[in-house]
Amino acid sequence: MNALAALAGTLLAAALLGGCDRSGPAPSPQAASSSSAGALRILAGSELRELAPALQQAAQQAGVPVQFEFAGSLDIVDRSNRAGPGSDERGFDAILPAGGAYPALALQSPPLAVERLFYSRIALGVKTSRWRELGWDRQPPGWAQIAEAVRAGRLRYAMSSPSRSNSGMSALFAVAAAAAGKTEDMTLADVRTPEAEALLRDFLSGHKLTAGSSGWLAEAYGREQDTLDAMVNYESVILGLNARQGTDALKEPLVPVYPADGVISADYPLMLLAPADEALRARFQKLVQAWRSAAVQGEVLAQAFLRPSNPEVRPAAALPVTPVVELAFPGRLEVIDAVLGAWQGEWRRPATAIFVLDVSGSMEGERIAALRQSLRLLAGAEPADSLSARHARFQQRERVVMLPFGSEVGPVERVEFGAAGTDIGASAQAADTQAAARIRAYAEALSTGGGTALYSALARALEIARQEMRMNPDRLVSVVLLSDGLKTAGIDLQDFEQRWRDGDPVRIFPILFGDASQSEMQHIAALGGGRVFDARSASLEAVFKDIRGYQ
Repeated sequence: MNALAALAGTLLAAALLGGCDRSGPAPSPQAASSSSAGALRILAGSELRELAPALQQAAQQAGVPVQFEFAGSLDIVDRSNRAGPGSDERGFDAILPAGGAYPALALQSPPLAVERLFYSRIALGVKTSRWRELGWDRQPPGWAQIAEAVRAGRLRYAMSSPSRSNSGMSALFAVAAAAAGKTEDMTLADVRTPEAEALLRDFLSGHKLTAGSSGWLAEAYGREQDTLDAMVNYESVILGLNARQGTDALKEPLVPVYPADGVISADYPLMLLAPADEALRARFQKLVQAWRSAAVQGEVLAQAFLRPSNPEVRPAAALPVTPVVELAFPGRLEVIDAVLGAWQGEWRRPATAIFVLDVSGSMEGERIAALRQSLRLLAGAEPADSLSARHARFQQRERVVMLPFGSEVGPVERVEFGAAGTDIGASAQAADTQAAARIRAYAEALSTGGGTALYSALARALEIARQEMRMNPDRLVSVVLLSDGLKTAGIDLQDFEQRWRDGDPVRIFPILFGDASQSEMQHIAALGGGRVFDARSASLEAVFKDIRGYQ
């Protein structure tokens, strides 16, 4: 049991004991839930998953039970917009993203109320030894000095995808603002100077591990810490990693570094979504009061290394109190869109995405139709209905490899997207290229039949991935596996594992689909430090879109 889970139990016990001072017995948690008007449904940032039980206990004590779901920041906005007024999709009563700036711009219906609950600065967590070697224990660096350390080969870091996660997006815009010399009102022209783009490219060349969420990034850093020097994330996540003990403990603590020229902090706003009647508004305010109470803002947030919004509560002792320069998040969606486009198409390390696709007989019908549609959408077959959908498409400088399999492994299809043009938003137009048209045609031509040579196909994907890594060491290489069943042909798991051990590790992202074995897919993901995506409880289109944050 972690400290936050234990604290949640303590809060509940205190509430139940407190009932002894009132007339009548204290209500049970079940009774409290059933006597309410139903749990408030809240879509929250993925890094709050461990904090959620303590928040739920505090909410229940206040008579406002809540039910959490978790997503990346851009997904929070997309799901809220899809479930807005007039939609058949079940919506949420409120959202709790890490940062409020992007949702305030991108939500189709403005929130009815916004209450900031706690704060966390974006930081570069650097291994203690490297922090000292770089001299940052004597003088905090600016973003230019960090980029210089990367260019010199002295800093390799993990960071979440700016197109999927608030921590990565906030870091990207902080670097862009520093490169442009702007603390607010940054424009496209500001980041299009040779000097600014050179700094951005230098910084991003050290990005060795990516993820679609800040929470998963921290777990992956723990597994791969021997190959990395640092991690860009919320200070709360960095300090939480440092506090782990036993087998989960880091080999070397991370020192949170706050660049001298500024950061963009997370302000964790609880946003009430429309529609909301007076009763729901009252419950929302009651919830805010509970979460701003000294009990929650004190011990609960201290355990999570989050900064309180209640001015009467002191932050945890581990949190630095030295002031930092706060940079402004861009105030226009077109600036956000264009900078993300330049990041994908021009500044970041190019990617090779290998898709291992089951076309066995069991994929006939709705399953192959879902696969075709997912590939078509990634190739821009339909207008994107959101910023995150646009940036989930295949991008310029990306190499896409498709490897179908039934009873045997099929021919390899390689599609190369062209070099970026001079327009900062050009990468968002990748769907119009000939490469995207080839992928759409390939998807339409997929046919099903035969058995499932799952591990033979994976072994072939390993060969392709390792060849890519040898020939193009600057590329981010990943494998996506889609299969709806168990292996019925070709080599078995043991043979595949032997081939795995014979070469460099490759990150594999299996998709649970149809009758696929969850245990096998989890085992495959664990081999290379990937993660499993579940297409049984979500659409395949949504899963493919999520995976793009890890490529």
